Amino acid sequence: MRALLATVVVFGLLGCGGFDNDPLRRGTVRGTLEKVTPESAVVIEELPEFFVKPDEKGRFELVDVPQGPVTLLVLASEVNAERLPVEVKGGQVTEVGSVGNRAGALVVVRLTAPEKYGVANARVAVRGLRLERSLRTGVTEVTVPAIGCFTFDLSVPGLGADSKQLCVEGATRYAVDFTVAVPDGSEGREGCSVSGCAEGFVCKADGTCG
Repeated sequence: MRALLATVVVFGLLGCGGFDNDPLRRGTVRGTLEKVTPESAVVIEELPEFFVKPDEKGRFELVDVPQGPVTLLVLASEVNAERLPVEVKGGQVTEVGSVGNRAGALVVVRLTAPEKYGVANARVAVRGLRLERSLRTGVTEVTVPAIGCFTFDLSVPGLGADSKQLCVEGATRYAVDFTVAVPDGSEGREGCSVSGCAEGFVCKADGTCG
């Protein structure tokens, strides 16, 4: 009778979630970057919420990652970045060793804005990578893994926003060019009341620089 009761209790717990097996469906990914810069990072492509910065010795750890195949995007330095497939095992630590040693693809991002308008607050971000750069000078560079497709999101307060996708195939040089038009006063494109004006020009009442 006691054995039967114990069996009923066990099945009851299982049916009501009394035994939490979730930790067994999640694992840890651990590795090291040989070179560390302030912008070094590791992110899971399919789950960008899993993002980590390595410590001063290059060590990193992603915890509670759902089990199964994932892709690590390793941003190691100004020139090194790589895409690394990993099989995450539930309840285990997956060691990937030393990573981020491969040359990445260098992407030159260029911005053309209307003459006279300020772009001091212009920025471009690489979606899913948490990479962001200033475009106040009209040009910047980012390094991404040398294979794959990436979306670049531009934001120029007062002048507008835009997005472009770039697919890379190899550790070579690529370019992404953005052009923003003269503002028309609509939301996000209010003009110099938000963007300011380039040096030597002033913002007029109608939102134009002169």
